[in-house]
Amino acid sequence: MEPITAETYADLQRRYRRWAEVEADPVSPLYAEWARGIADDEPLLTRVAELEGGKRQPNLVFASARMAGVPLESWSVVRDEFETKWLAIRASALSRGTQTNEPLRMATLLPAVGDIRGTVALVEVGASAGLCLYPDRWRYRFGPGRYLGAPDRPLLETKASASVPVPRELPAITWRGGVDLQPLSPDDAETKDWLEALIWPDGHGRVDGERVDRVRTGLAIARREPANLVAGDLRSESLAVVEEAARHADRVIVWHSAVLAYLGGSDRAAFAGLMSELDVTWISNEGSTVVPGDEAAWASPSDFVLRRNGVPLAVTHPHGRGITWRDDLL
Repeated sequence: MEPITAETYADLQRRYRRWAEVEADPVSPLYAEWARGIADDEPLLTRVAELEGGKRQPNLVFASARMAGVPLESWSVVRDEFETKWLAIRASALSRGTQTNEPLRMATLLPAVGDIRGTVALVEVGASAGLCLYPDRWRYRFGPGRYLGAPDRPLLETKASASVPVPRELPAITWRGGVDLQPLSPDDAETKDWLEALIWPDGHGRVDGERVDRVRTGLAIARREPANLVAGDLRSESLAVVEEAARHADRVIVWHSAVLAYLGGSDRAAFAGLMSELDVTWISNEGSTVVPGDEAAWASPSDFVLRRNGVPLAVTHPHGRGITWRDDLL
């Protein structure tokens, strides 16, 4: 193992403090406390630094800690548990990835789909267990009186601004597939445990019951109707999956959320180039500067931006809790 340089240590410390301030403070104060705790704890931060670069993320480390049995308690209570359970935390982080699978994201992706006629093959890159491949199996509420989907389906609710174009009907999906480095099986008990461990504690530091319920419902849907998930890198596998999808429907939609940030700039550009060459509708929901394309000058650096074929349409909450159309921001 190469020695940890002072520069690497200081950079990781800054990253954990920034993650606490920008990402966790607004929604999960407990995780913000954990992140600051690690940032200020030289022995533990050194252990995190010894992980390979992509495995140092706070959300991956914290989910691994919860899989190892660390409870949702204040940092002063759990600090020593991080120490004593570090080998288990490390093993989990090294063998897994950040694969948050939040069905509510579909509520912020669907307005970009619009009213597509004919049958649809849906492809997701970074699909995890594929829970976001079933938009037609849910009902949606975009505010008072703004519903989409049959009343007998489980409900996904998001805060939508006035100009958000709610489709008149859900797409007629005849094929679903995706690409992921480590696809998760909806039938596997460990999949459920890992996806629930990835859910941040709520604003009170407790298990977020609503998100847990959505994941469990999503897993039940995915078990009943398995999707075609391919193990591999989206940079090399997306073309083959899209070609297969095109055999099963009139139109192909490729969508993703919070995925491309894990790629370098040249790989993002290559993926965007591939999407522009294919006969697909490409819907992305990523950080405001992540996806190459037209600038979204009305988005803040911390926003996620919803795009259709590279054109920015709206800002969204990363986990689907809200969507504000560009016309309501200008």
